[in-house]
Amino acid sequence: MSEVQPDKPGSVPDKPVAVVNSLEKEEEKVLKEFSFYHGFLPREDLLFVLKNEGDYLLRMSEVDSSEKTVTFLDDPARKRAIVLSISAEIPSPDTTASVMGTPNPQLKIKNIIIRRLSSKYFVEISKPFDTIKDLVEYYQKNPGYLNRSKFILKTPISQQRWEFLHSDVQVGKLLGEGQFGEVREGTVRRKQQTLQVAIKLAKGTGDMSKAKIKEMMREARLIRNFKHRNIVRLYGVAVDEQPLYILLELVKGGSLNVYLKTHGEAVSSSERMSMCKGAAQGVEYIHKQSCIHMDLAARNCLYSEDKVVKISDFGLSRLGTQYTIRSSRKLPIRWLAPETISAFTFSLKTDVFSYGVMVYEIFTSGKEPWDGFTNTEVKKLVRCFIVEINGDVVIDFTML
Repeated sequence: MSEVQPDKPGSVPDKPVAVVNSLEKEEEKVLKEFSFYHGFLPREDLLFVLKNEGDYLLRMSEVDSSEKTVTFLDDPARKRAIVLSISAEIPSPDTTASVMGTPNPQLKIKNIIIRRLSSKYFVEISKPFDTIKDLVEYYQKNPGYLNRSKFILKTPISQQRWEFLHSDVQVGKLLGEGQFGEVREGTVRRKQQTLQVAIKLAKGTGDMSKAKIKEMMREARLIRNFKHRNIVRLYGVAVDEQPLYILLELVKGGSLNVYLKTHGEAVSSSERMSMCKGAAQGVEYIHKQSCIHMDLAARNCLYSEDKVVKISDFGLSRLGTQYTIRSSRKLPIRWLAPETISAFTFSLKTDVFSYGVMVYEIFTSGKEPWDGFTNTEVKKLVRCFIVEINGDVVIDFTML
């Protein structure tokens, strides 16, 4: 699915004279008044929202510097576009339903940029409007034509059950952080209820790039329908403004590896085996959803106060049974299977290998795999899986 490009030369001059990708802050406030405004929802989510011919919504899109766009004369410094997304019954290979959710394979999404010139908004340059509301109301009653393609707005689609407003979210103390993101404790309100949540968001105060938005939403979309005791639950996302929030189940016990290191030998053998069993059940569920986690480790599991392991952090995860990455990507060498190290290939079986390394972490109180070896040495040793666990523990574990 690609965004509809500006009218061909003749309708719009070749030089950048029309507003196409900028929006002032006050206009953002106006957009929020529409019940069918979905903020920075990326196009990959649209087939899960626009399910019938004529369904439509408004959204915002960041415009990367590499994209060829016509700049806004009214505000050339801005890098955002208002997009009118409409579903149409035009069969296309790129609209095939995925294994997650129930998009209609007979629909194609048209993404039409609403442009602005001299404070007028338009889709067809011959039909300018004073406000976005006027534009939408016109096309609710009249068909539009763009690049010889007809469109009409039939049904406005409001926010989904998994979409929240930033105004409903209260952000609290920092729980953890990485190079690019952080997780904070917080609450979210919906229908007279207040839920405690963990809020995953990007670091910094600047606007997120289109690529970063796509990455965050891909993770949220992947686990949106996951429901299992040993998987961290996703409540939803808040995308009406930036930074985007991913709203997750708050697991107050913290990360599994920190728990193991903190409690050390005080953790009984039976509790360790229970950890392994819970993690195994979580992995089994993930694989039944045709998903490869790709980053199983104690650091990516949480441990609840009632002693339940919950697999989290699906940032690297992919749908399917096999996935090959580019060699340039940074990977957690000490948890990788031999075929991943040699060919950068992940599969359900490589997840099982990583699970085995996590078992080592559990029974050694969070000790780093191949402690004392460099990553280069680990690459050579991993094929033999030299790491050893206390013999009695192995016997107990195999009897579980």
